[in-house]
Amino acid sequence: MGLLVSATADKKILIKGTEIELPSVYVRLEYGARANGITLEIAATTYASKEAFKDGAGAIFSDVQQGTFSVDLQPGEEQNLTSAELYSKLAFEQMGYLVENE
Repeated sequence: MGLLVSATADKKILIKGTEIELPSVYVRLEYGARANGITLEIAATTYASKEAFKDGAGAIFSDVQQGTFSVDLQPGEEQNLTSAELYSKLAFEQMGYLVENE
């Protein structure tokens, strides 16, 4: 349930409050399915890397958006992890990042 979000030539990843650039961050996802069968709430938390997450390191704060957002699914889409990853990937790509499923 994670994404590797990488910087691009046009969209850098900076540690919040610094000029320190990171080549990529690992974004861990959580999701909640609303009872209406349409709304999916997705929460994103950013870590320095997948390995850091696995090792129990705390979240880091960068200019990669964290927090919760909601989407209304299209007909035929299910409220599941696949949809949460798809919509999160699309959101980060629209912000200008390169995104891969991890």
